[in-house]
Amino acid sequence: METKKEFNQTDYLKNQMKYLGFGESEQLHKDLEKGINSKKQEFEIKTTSDKTLPGNKAEFALKFNKSENGGVFFNSYDAKLTKENGEEITQNFRVNRENSFTAKEAINLMEGRSVKIEFHNPKNDQQETAFVQFNFDEPKTEKGNYMFQNFYQNYGVDTEKIVEKSNLIFDKPEYKDNAIKSLEKGNIVKVKFDLDDKIMEGKAILDPLNRNLKLYDNDMNRINTNKPLQGIENEEKHEKANVKEQSIKR
Repeated sequence: METKKEFNQTDYLKNQMKYLGFGESEQLHKDLEKGINSKKQEFEIKTTSDKTLPGNKAEFALKFNKSENGGVFFNSYDAKLTKENGEEITQNFRVNRENSFTAKEAINLMEGRSVKIEFHNPKNDQQETAFVQFNFDEPKTEKGNYMFQNFYQNYGVDTEKIVEKSNLIFDKPEYKDNAIKSLEKGNIVKVKFDLDDKIMEGKAILDPLNRNLKLYDNDMNRINTNKPLQGIENEEKHEKANVKEQSIKR
């Protein structure tokens, strides 16, 4: 007869960090075990990521606390993005079982891109989806976090339809599915597209505000506008000024 496998708290926390995109390095695991074995009720682990735009730097402080009965919980993490020009973007991200942003999604948000999430709508007691991105135009909350600009289902952001109308070319059907999923996570996606009857290779970013893709060449110059990637935030500020959208805390 099989016995119920004993819960291993350390392994659970290691897996939690792994699935949230913080890796599984030896140093990360050593720092976790050191924190668990310490007498402190709260401890944090510092780590970094190289999954930023060139010239940017991402740092994280993973925050843990202990309960009276000995449980250890990964509650949140502080993220800091330092841009090439020295500007710093900081945000605290809560960690829970359902709606935790991964490290890469946190970077995408701090770099000004949108991420698709699932949330519970209390009005109809249903799980729904929305695209969210930071509203850099509004003051931060009392806790020092940016407000989210939200594009709910009724705003009509359909990534598959947006991809289809953007004249992207995929060598295999699964490439299209992968591109859609990656765009919805806020990633910059390598693509091929038809421009003036010429096939070009470049990159794409999902723009839920205008329900379209922003297309760039391989040097990250905006197609037809020649705007560099560093101008995306300013470009979106101008566009947001013409659209009234609800912002909420999350």
